[in-house]
Amino acid sequence: MIKLVMCVRRQPQLSREAFDQYWIGTHAGLVRQHAATLRIVRYVQNPPLPRPEVQQALQSARGTLPADFDGFGELWWACSLEELAALRQSPEGAAALPVLMDDERRFVDLSRSLLWYATEREIIPAS
Repeated sequence: MIKLVMCVRRQPQLSREAFDQYWIGTHAGLVRQHAATLRIVRYVQNPPLPRPEVQQALQSARGTLPADFDGFGELWWACSLEELAALRQSPEGAAALPVLMDDERRFVDLSRSLLWYATEREIIPAS
């Protein structure tokens, strides 16, 4: 299982609320629309809870940096990196991928966001 993990920051002209509304209201539908073509088996959005005082207390207690992201997205594929690369280069994948990437640019500041491919290490499985 391959996972793409992305810590996203919103475009500067968007409020957190506008960003989140677009992410769930528009972008999620586009991902859903192209999921079969791109062989996406799972997509999860993780917006931070809107409780700054709770977030700050958590970060202070552990001495971490403030979370400076507007969300954390996860996409899963049940294939290898090589199969994913081939899929992205297929005619169908090459047509679908730019639709999602162009849409990302409408609400995500890619120059200030992070992304990487990962695999999961499930320590405590969901019951």
